[in-house]
Amino acid sequence: MITLARVGRRRGLTTLLLALTLAACGGSPAPPGTPGASLGSELAGPATAARLESSAPSPTPSGGPASSSADAVTPTVAALARLQAAVSATPADEDSQRDLGFALAQRVRETADPSLYAPATAAFEAALALKPDDALALVGIAGIQLGKHEFGAGLETARKALALSPSLVPAHAAEVDALVELGRYDEADTAAGIMFGLSSDLSTLARVSYLAELRGRLPAALTAMRAAAAAPGLAPENSAYVDALLGNLLVATGDPSGAAASYEAALALVPNHAPSLADLGRLAVAAGRLDEAIDRFSAAARVVPLPEYVIALGDAQAAAGQAADAARSYDLARAEIQLFKAAGVVVDVDLALLEADHGDPVAALGYAMTAVRATPTVRAADAVAWALHRLGRDRDALSDVQAALRLGSIDPVIRYHAGAIEAALGDVKAARRDLIRALETDPGFSAAGAAEARRILASLPA
Repeated sequence: MITLARVGRRRGLTTLLLALTLAACGGSPAPPGTPGASLGSELAGPATAARLESSAPSPTPSGGPASSSADAVTPTVAALARLQAAVSATPADEDSQRDLGFALAQRVRETADPSLYAPATAAFEAALALKPDDALALVGIAGIQLGKHEFGAGLETARKALALSPSLVPAHAAEVDALVELGRYDEADTAAGIMFGLSSDLSTLARVSYLAELRGRLPAALTAMRAAAAAPGLAPENSAYVDALLGNLLVATGDPSGAAASYEAALALVPNHAPSLADLGRLAVAAGRLDEAIDRFSAAARVVPLPEYVIALGDAQAAAGQAADAARSYDLARAEIQLFKAAGVVVDVDLALLEADHGDPVAALGYAMTAVRATPTVRAADAVAWALHRLGRDRDALSDVQAALRLGSIDPVIRYHAGAIEAALGDVKAARRDLIRALETDPGFSAAGAAEARRILASLPA
């Protein structure tokens, strides 16, 4: 699942949905007779096909977030060709229609091209027209809705699937993801417990890990993610994805060397694995190797042109004194986000954070308020607080800071924002606590943000 600002270190459960629900539904090898097994390993290929038109990010995207000069014939591309031919030859083949939907959804994950959501949805709807009680096709639609950040609709669809098939683990996964992204964390914990009672597979363990991480329980999160990484029979792309998530937790628990090894393991499985390239970029930022960080973020953005990678590139360029290049990167990120918006993806939080840091804080507050009304998550509360801070309204931001921290988050971005606001309000103890926590959790969370966090810390009275 594509979520604009959390594919790397700031991951969200929507990122996991297509990655891990696809694994359960056909994105990795499945036993004969399993729904979706006809896709098998055909959908388990490296996510390396998306390319930008040039070797460096350009401020003028040529067509969409995943425009490319030449698509490689990946396993997903081959599966799409086969399934499209099957559907064309036999439109009434419900299995082929559903599998085509999952293949298109996997292609969204590989390329960050939201224009593929529409044909994926059409394929799932065609499958349901042929077989209205196909719970797995409903899970596919829920995945698309969550990918577009239509979390309320995704929850409703996931629960329709559960009504048809109460033990279908991917449907439980979609329900958990939707509840998390709606800010209904206690309900998500309960739903994850039910899911864990049905299966302790990769999909379940990754969600258990993330829910623990959201509440700041890092040892539990790390234990669950290690178990997920050890799950047998994973396809290379799924293994690489979990290795990257494990690396993120190793960073947060103070083991950058272990994290680097985990990212390199992911790249050994899937060369040019974009999340791992970006994560190595953040390790380079933490070590002060800005030239390396710029190279890593540029490479990640060439593989999968997501705004997160381009913003990280811009921050590294700005920290390296490359102001003009940074401005072009921020312009590109803004254009990419608008392309997602045009494709029907809800991007209010992403736009709020980008505008607060690099644009119009008034517009940022508008986007953030829209987001928090629709999805009262800790991240939306953080976006409101940060926009208010950029407008000089730190006293107004305080309640939103408290809402953003209510779970005990260790997210370095949220902690940095909280610390900056607390410092502006003169709460030295809280500011020092949160700024130190941000830098200890991930000293490379943002080249610009980490530098500012250090500057504020140095300015605090003893």
